[in-house]
Amino acid sequence: MSYNTSSVEKELEIINIPDLEREFEKSMAAAAHEKEADFIVGGAGAEHTLHHNISDFDNWEIVPSVIHGLDESKGNTTSEILGIKLKTPIIVSPSAAHGLVHSSAESGTLKGTFNAGSLMTISTFSNQLLKTIHGSTPAAPWFYQFSFDQNQHLNDFLLNEAVQQGAKAIVVGVFGASFGRRERDIRNHFDFDPDLPFRQLAAFPEYPTGLDILKVNNRKRDINPDEIAKIKKQTGLPVLIKGIQSGEDAIRAIENGADGIWISNTGGRQLDGIRSTIKALPEIAEAVNKRVPIIFDSGIRRGQQVFKALALGADLVAIGRAPLYGLHFGGSKGVTSVLEQLRTELLNTMLLAGVTNIKKLKNNTRLEYAYPGI
Repeated sequence: MSYNTSSVEKELEIINIPDLEREFEKSMAAAAHEKEADFIVGGAGAEHTLHHNISDFDNWEIVPSVIHGLDESKGNTTSEILGIKLKTPIIVSPSAAHGLVHSSAESGTLKGTFNAGSLMTISTFSNQLLKTIHGSTPAAPWFYQFSFDQNQHLNDFLLNEAVQQGAKAIVVGVFGASFGRRERDIRNHFDFDPDLPFRQLAAFPEYPTGLDILKVNNRKRDINPDEIAKIKKQTGLPVLIKGIQSGEDAIRAIENGADGIWISNTGGRQLDGIRSTIKALPEIAEAVNKRVPIIFDSGIRRGQQVFKALALGADLVAIGRAPLYGLHFGGSKGVTSVLEQLRTELLNTMLLAGVTNIKKLKNNTRLEYAYPGI
C-alpha cells in the first residue's frame, strides 16, 4: 500500500500556531500517521530543551514605548538577507520529508513560502529532487542545507546540484556526529516509509533509495574550520553555519569565512539538556557584533517570540515545524497562511510596543530579563 497523505489546497483560518499543532496531531492520528506526527512534533530525550526553547521566551519582558505619535499605517516588516529582499523576517528552516504531511511535499512548501514573501531552506533529506522543487516555483529564492558526509563524492554531488538548480546560499549544518535519541521514535519503531524516498540522495548511485544513508550513518564526525572556505570556493555561494550555540563557535565560524550565523539546536531534536537558543542569543549577538547576519531558530511559536528574538540581536528568525502543519492542512496556501499569521502577530506586537519597522525594533526596543521564580 502506498503512503497516503493530504492533498488539500486551501487558505487556513488560524488562531495561533500552538492550536494548529494540536489539530495537526489529531489529524495525523486520524489518518493512522501517529508515528509520523511524533517524528515531526517531538524532540530528543525527555524533551527538556524542546520545551525550554519555547518557555524561556517568557523570561524576557517587553517594555513598550507609548508616547511617540505612532502612525500605525506605516508599520511594515520588510527585511533582507544576503541582498535578498523579503516581506517578512520569518523564513522556513530545513526539515526532512515534507511528503509525510502533504502530496506536494517540498514543492508546496517552496511555493507557499514564496507567496508569503519569504525564503525556504531545502533539506538534504527532501522527498523531491532539487530540480523538481526549484522547477515548481522558479522565481523563489532558496538556500540549501548541507551536512558533511564521509563520502566526498556524495558531498560534491549534492553541492554541485544545489548550485546548478539555483541555490542562493549553502547552509552547513553542524549538529554532531549522530542523530538525536528521540524516545518517541524509538517507542514507535519509527522508520521512513519506503514509498517516500529521499529523492536527491537516491539520485546518488551509492544510495539507491536515499534511505540507505540513514543506515550507514556516514556523517562526518569532525568538521574542520577550513572546510567553510572550501565550500565557498567550490560553489561560489555564501555559506552560513547552522547549529551555532555559543559565542566562541560564532567567532570561529566568522574567522574562517562564514557569511552568516544560524543559531539553532534543531528545535530540541538532537541533544537534550542544552540551553535554549533564546538564552544563547545575546551572547552570540555580542560576539558576532553585526559582522554577518544572524538567523535564529528553535522555539518560535508566536509573533511575540519573533519580536523578542529580533530585539535581542537576530536579523531573521526561522520556523521548521509550523510550515509542515500549514502544508498538511492547506498545501502551499496553508504554508502561506502560517507565515502570514506569524507576520501579523509580529506587526501587532511591534505597533503595541511602539515601533513601526524592523530597524527600529532592533535599535529602539527595550527588553527586561525577569528571572524565573521572581
